Amino acid sequence: MKWNVQRVFTGETSHLTIEDAIDLSKLEFQYFHPFKEPVRVTGTVNGAGSIVILRMKMEYTFHGECSRCLKPVSFQNEIEAEHILVTSTEQESDDLVVVDQFMLDLDELVEDDIWMELPSKCLCRPDCQGLCSSCGKNLNDGPCGCSGKEADPRLAALAALLD
Repeated sequence: MKWNVQRVFTGETSHLTIEDAIDLSKLEFQYFHPFKEPVRVTGTVNGAGSIVILRMKMEYTFHGECSRCLKPVSFQNEIEAEHILVTSTEQESDDLVVVDQFMLDLDELVEDDIWMELPSKCLCRPDCQGLCSSCGKNLNDGPCGCSGKEADPRLAALAALLD
């Protein structure tokens, strides 16, 4: 959703409250869509002189699968972000958000902020044992019982040298 922040830039008001729900259900992350519910965004746009600052809090539930055992994983997260808003800039900067014609594109900004916070590896628990590479049993449920020493057929000639 786009928010008109012109009143803050012109000094008509020094404070604007933002409440929104952003639909990120089409966002793909590691071959799945982790956002089944909208992301709740609350925040403020504050102006002080020529500086306009957006402070926001984003709350979401992440749905995915464990990178080791493939079990479904779901967790809630809350992140905070702060951005300096400008109407134009002479230089490229990651610190500044340009609001074209005083319209703040909150969807894009929230997506970028959340994207930076997503885990590179999603685990069901920190000590997840994963799946047995031979039989595929979930090792979190106990040992699989297979020997687990199935040799790669491409290395059979080298194994023969050891015998």
